[in-house]
Amino acid sequence: MPFQKVTPEKLSHSVVRQIERLILQGILRPGERLPSERDLSDKLGVSRPSLREAIADLQEAGLLVSRAGAGVYVAEVLG
Repeated sequence: MPFQKVTPEKLSHSVVRQIERLILQGILRPGERLPSERDLSDKLGVSRPSLREAIADLQEAGLLVSRAGAGVYVAEVLG
């Protein structure tokens, strides 16, 4: 039986999965603004750098878009 080592997951990956799930369930809708970085990190119980890393990963995946001076939004076009 092939066993694989269990590795601890980075906090940012947990945040990515949670936000992806909220988008897929329709709780976060296209065009909706996410809470501020401070509020969101408090709600999720993670550090702001971990949250920033998760947001960057979600932006790279095309699920979130950042608008300068306006915040982070759920992407309008989800592929």
